[in-house]
Amino acid sequence: MKALRNLVITLGSLGLAACSSMTTTPQPKLATLEDPASIQPQPFILRGSVVAGSGVQTITPCGSQQQFRLQIPKSLQQSVESVEKAPYEPVYGELVGYLLPPSQTGYNGDYAARFVVTQINTLNGKEPNRCKFYPLSTRSFGATPETWSLQFTQPGLVLHSASGQQQTFTIKELKTSANTRHYTLDKGDLRLTAERCENKNAGAVYGWHAELKVADKNYLGCAVLGNSDASLEWAGVYYASSTQNQGFTVSMLLGDDHTAVTRYSYSNGDPDVVEKGFWQVLNTEQSQVIMTRHQQQYLVTQRIFGHDESTLIAKKEKVGNTIYPIANGGLVLYKDYHDSFGLEQKPQSKRLYSSSGKYEERVDQTLREYQATHRFSLEGHHYRWLTYDLNGDDNPELVVKTDICEHNSCTMLLFSNVNHQWKFNSKFSAMSPIQVSHMSNHGWRNLLVIEEGSKQWQQLQMKSGHYQLDKSPLATVPSPDVTLFSDDDTVNSGAKL
Repeated sequence: MKALRNLVITLGSLGLAACSSMTTTPQPKLATLEDPASIQPQPFILRGSVVAGSGVQTITPCGSQQQFRLQIPKSLQQSVESVEKAPYEPVYGELVGYLLPPSQTGYNGDYAARFVVTQINTLNGKEPNRCKFYPLSTRSFGATPETWSLQFTQPGLVLHSASGQQQTFTIKELKTSANTRHYTLDKGDLRLTAERCENKNAGAVYGWHAELKVADKNYLGCAVLGNSDASLEWAGVYYASSTQNQGFTVSMLLGDDHTAVTRYSYSNGDPDVVEKGFWQVLNTEQSQVIMTRHQQQYLVTQRIFGHDESTLIAKKEKVGNTIYPIANGGLVLYKDYHDSFGLEQKPQSKRLYSSSGKYEERVDQTLREYQATHRFSLEGHHYRWLTYDLNGDDNPELVVKTDICEHNSCTMLLFSNVNHQWKFNSKFSAMSPIQVSHMSNHGWRNLLVIEEGSKQWQQLQMKSGHYQLDKSPLATVPSPDVTLFSDDDTVNSGAKL
């Protein structure tokens, strides 16, 4: 144990310093291990699969195998229960909160951390596979006085409504508090209030209520905040540069799921020593790394790292309830950008959606119902598919590309999402990929395709309840931020009906 303590004191572990766009204080009060009250984790959004049973509630972050135990206050428990289809059946969730160490005994001891939920951004019980929808900006939608949606884009706030063409608004002023966001617009007013908002048809709940006032209309509905985690710019792999002469090297992985792994590798061939835990942002200048497992044994070790660009620095650490200085002036870690590639998850301005060739019962059933109703045989044909929300109601439509092709143009089938049931809407021929336009018609985003013969862009618009092709070529080449069927996989590699 003495050797272990010396090892811990000499090295420290690694840490993450994360700069978060959520912080507005220019010079935050710095946290110290000596003053536990000064350590205030900054809430962040965690996306993933939520399981809420009577005995345990967990979240598995998107793309991760790690589970965190959820600590949900009674005030938010109703939201969780309202979307739960059956005990222990996963639902998709976007939760806001912070991490704490697990207890040594009881259910908590089996997890790397507890995630304390302070707010629910959204929970969806009927669309559990929504991790691919990232990043999404803040958006509002509703059905009063008509079906409408409001998208936050670079040009401004874009209103799509069922009764007419889209409108774009400029934000003149923004006032925020813990429970409200008030946007003064050039031609209206938008207020978001932190309260439970339910879409029963979608099997989803949201954490914000939306009220948009434009001219003589008052639009009511729900809202979802953007689901980007700004602190992930600090995710990555870090190395210490000054431990070679001590006979070991230190590396630390800060995962995009907020897990942390510190590895001590020895030059004499001894087995690596591995610590596992979690990390999170404290303020714009510091982050917290807590290790909860040392060689699979429960041991809580805490370090607070300051950061200087891509360098992390910790001068002390807390093992149990005792604070130790780290030898040689502290532990300095440097980010390795090559090894960190793909972990930072910086949101891209352009979103690419690839298709799936896997069998999915719900998709298969939708296609079988279509061919039985419309006498269009798909039996024996291959297809690829994807889902994307085209009308801003947070319920994704289904788009299917079949292997019924003429040259490079293949038959596409589009099914709208009506009360969480995919209903046939449109059939058209197009080359891949398909672009989603910023423009809309009757609340539905226009689709942009290339005409095979002329190689010119044409658009599909919602008219009389269906997508119809406008054969007039577009005067300018579009540059939308969403691309569907962005992959090069052939339809023949897809599922077979």
